[in-house]
Amino acid sequence: MFSNPRVLLVDDDPDITLALSDYLRMEGFDVEVAETGNGAIHKSTTQSYDVVLLDVGLPGRDGIEVLGELAERKPQLPVVLLTAFTSLQKTTPPDKLNKAFAYLTKPYSRAEIKEVLHRAVIRQREAAKKAQAGVSTSRELYKPTFHFPSILQPCQGKAGEGTDHDGQLTVEEYQRLAEDVQLMQFAFDHIPEAILVADTNKRIRFANQTAVQALDYTKEELENLRIPDIAPNHDNQRYQEHLKELREGKTLSYYTTHRTKQGQEIPITISVYLFNFQGKEFTCAITKPSKKTAEARREPEANPSLRWETNPETD
Repeated sequence: MFSNPRVLLVDDDPDITLALSDYLRMEGFDVEVAETGNGAIHKSTTQSYDVVLLDVGLPGRDGIEVLGELAERKPQLPVVLLTAFTSLQKTTPPDKLNKAFAYLTKPYSRAEIKEVLHRAVIRQREAAKKAQAGVSTSRELYKPTFHFPSILQPCQGKAGEGTDHDGQLTVEEYQRLAEDVQLMQFAFDHIPEAILVADTNKRIRFANQTAVQALDYTKEELENLRIPDIAPNHDNQRYQEHLKELREGKTLSYYTTHRTKQGQEIPITISVYLFNFQGKEFTCAITKPSKKTAEARREPEANPSLRWETNPETD
């Protein structure tokens, strides 16, 4: 049975270390703190950790310098950088930046930190198993992952070489793709309909600005909720009964209600469809205000306004 993942948190701000330590411990991590780069080097080379969470803006030795030394001394120890600089990939040479497992740009959410730490721990423990089995554990096991989107993984190749290196992206390719993603994010945030994307556990993974405003949550709050938290009429059993049609590419549309942060129930028209991303299913709901209050309170199965719309591309 695995022990709790051990995290070395390196930051000189006591408020940040206190808040992050408390949160990570609640999420099942064992956390130790170092306030300086030298302290981080000493602890990481004399004790065992699954991952290092390292602030770039440290006094004295900055995080990039510490990252370089950790990569030499503990090459299989994944390091996640925390930075306030959005241009880090432009100002830091790729050969240095690529030594990190990932980096997160402030302001980041707690959920983002938890997600990337879990991935780092999984890879570190996989590497440990391979080392015990006598399999090579070169640093190639830890191709760096840059947050947003987390699935984009730059590698140490040069720009212009294409992406034949196991589908990984160079830093330059990542930067171009990240700009495209930011453009899509901007577009989603400026359309009049609310958009919510949820995983199979009903956890909200994405909410655009219209959804945030309609439900009166912050984006971080909303993306830490589950669908039943905002949908008082949600019935998981009936949703499961509709999965076959959704998997056939059909869109389910009906009237229902969503609940705001203040508890107010607002009638909406909702269209739900299912998509598969990297082998995982997600639901996307597009909603807009509705005047049909009476019908909105009915469950989809009993709602006479429920309709299936066929996706032409799947016919």
